[in-house]
Amino acid sequence: MLALSTLHTLLSQVLAPPGLHSAVLTMPSGALISFSTVHPKHSSHVRVIAGVASEVWQETRDKDQGMVESELGRILVLPVYDSNNDTTNLPRQPLMLVCLNATDAVSWDDLRTKGDELTTHLGQPLSKFRDVLAAPKPPPPRSQIPLR
Repeated sequence: MLALSTLHTLLSQVLAPPGLHSAVLTMPSGALISFSTVHPKHSSHVRVIAGVASEVWQETRDKDQGMVESELGRILVLPVYDSNNDTTNLPRQPLMLVCLNATDAVSWDDLRTKGDELTTHLGQPLSKFRDVLAAPKPPPPRSQIPLR
């Protein structure tokens, strides 16, 4: 079972205020899974960060990372891959995305280092859920589709 409290704790451990102030875990589609932020005012920006991260990922997925400077600060987007995923089957599809949000006082290299540690740590436990996370939802049965 995927414990959201555990995910929140892991995201909290990455934060280094005041520079690195928010960590967000999303699906590649942009669906918010969990987040941690040190500033209460930033919690209202989390959905914006998730949306921006999804767009950045779509545009930069071939680079295996996304980086953008925005009104919300620096946003780094990194994929969480299945630890058992065979790298010969490219392109790999991430299980989830880690989005780190920081001020410009934090270097991109420092953000990348923290993000890499977090994605590596998350890869193995989340790989247990690959089938559930990667499987598209089946269409409803014809009997459940209303006729007009």
